Amino acid sequence: MKLGTNLVCFIPARKESYRSHEEAARLCLNAGFEFVDCHVAFTENPDYLNIARDLRRQYDAAGVKVHQIHMPLFRFRKDEDGVALFRKHAPRAMECADILGARAAVAHVDEYRISSPDEWVFDRILEITADYFSTAVESGKKYGILPCIENIYEDHLNVPEDCRSRFSAETEDLIALADLFNGQVGICWDFGHGQVAYGEKMPAELRKVGKRLAATHVHDNHSGKDLHLPPFFGKVDWETIMPYLKEINYDGFFSFELLRSSFPDGLVQETLNYLHATGRKLLSMAE
Repeated sequence: MKLGTNLVCFIPARKESYRSHEEAARLCLNAGFEFVDCHVAFTENPDYLNIARDLRRQYDAAGVKVHQIHMPLFRFRKDEDGVALFRKHAPRAMECADILGARAAVAHVDEYRISSPDEWVFDRILEITADYFSTAVESGKKYGILPCIENIYEDHLNVPEDCRSRFSAETEDLIALADLFNGQVGICWDFGHGQVAYGEKMPAELRKVGKRLAATHVHDNHSGKDLHLPPFFGKVDWETIMPYLKEINYDGFFSFELLRSSFPDGLVQETLNYLHATGRKLLSMAE
């Protein structure tokens, strides 16, 4: 396995100040991270291709490589059709991924929203999801990029708390969708989302994924909340998970996904150094 990290936490400084992607990437490289994850959240900008080219220039200047991207998210656009938006923006995101040099593109597949419990019919929702996600699969083929579907947790959007609303909130959803595409789609296991959804049962859910595992989002949490904390700051059972990754011979990226933080200049490098040391410790548990 190789270590990677996203940059979202390391671009904001404090007091509404920001580092450039190049500055943040250099800090990552100084800590030992040679690979970064880029969230392609800019495909609605008409100049999205030039934005991607500029980011590639910054990452090249910093000496890091983009190993995977995160595709845009639309589930919570209340007055817009997330399925239609995904169809439009998935090919753009794949084009950006190719410019950035990524070989995997991670997506949420929860864009189809129901408005009442009666609308939750699994086979129908699987069919709708496979249909709109096929735009990512076809674009991925064009550029040689593997689309990966990410586990999430139930949010009960528009339904009572005892009803399902969110496709991909259960491991079986991901397996059914990935298997429809016969090896053309991988699964990205998000350890924090798995902890929210399953708690101490999360390692058993990961085991169901097996060889379909193609990417990771590494973070931790507690209290049933999606906090995106560093490992060991929460309740994820890393002592069980890491040997399992060895068992299935997972040799992809072990990629951190911290969110909702910002660090002043005097602490950001130390934070990244600690994060990389944490990654090395976790990988040693899979040896």
